[in-house]
Amino acid sequence: MDRPDEWLGLERRGPGRWSFELTGGLCRFDGKLYGGTGLAVATSAMARETGRPTLWVDVQFVASADQGAHVECEVEELARGGRTSQVRLTGRVDDVVVFTALGATGDPREGGLDLQVASMPEVTPPEDCTPWLPRVPFPLEEGRRGWFDLIEIREVPEIGSGMALWARMHDHPLSPATLGFVADMVPSAVVRAAGRAGAGTSLDNSIRLGPAPDGDWTLVELVPHFASGGYLHGSARLWSRDGVHLGLASQTAVGLLFD
Repeated sequence: MDRPDEWLGLERRGPGRWSFELTGGLCRFDGKLYGGTGLAVATSAMARETGRPTLWVDVQFVASADQGAHVECEVEELARGGRTSQVRLTGRVDDVVVFTALGATGDPREGGLDLQVASMPEVTPPEDCTPWLPRVPFPLEEGRRGWFDLIEIREVPEIGSGMALWARMHDHPLSPATLGFVADMVPSAVVRAAGRAGAGTSLDNSIRLGPAPDGDWTLVELVPHFASGGYLHGSARLWSRDGVHLGLASQTAVGLLFD
């Protein structure tokens, strides 16, 4: 089951009520809410509220929030079955809805089907990869790099038309919530596939979770799908070091081009 994920600062205020402060490490480079934070918060809060591991989450971003804001989250268990719960979360700053999420949590079924179809690509291990920095048109200063200050990322040499990164959190083990946090890099893969430099602001972030992660590094295998009218679409497979398929993420974002 999901760990408390102390790095999120998520605190329970009562039945169905959670809150966290939007610290610098949970923001984008411009001091606004980072999309991966919304996905991580929803993943963690749903599991902790229902007492069951999160199976899937889809987060829709309605508005933004600034660093220092206190985000209040209402978690509703819409239906609770013998093993599975259907859940809705709404994150607000004052009276403004910032993000909403739908998801499900569920206890493992004894004797249930376990199957892994896809295989992790053969890649260089993280120890032999070089650090990755996003291509942005401004300097990234240590201690003031938003979400990038919480994670370490190393780039795998080019693999086909996609992009692969090893990622781990500083001082914290992997959890289902951290998988959502590090998966929020699909826009970079889409603009790279177009031969451009840029990023994107999330309209939605989704993740479907498999086995609980173990260890520190995860391989984020980014797959750009297409861009249309300035909107970017893609997905990410998440792997453990030993090739276990941990999750599948997807994202739609408004494209930002820097060149």
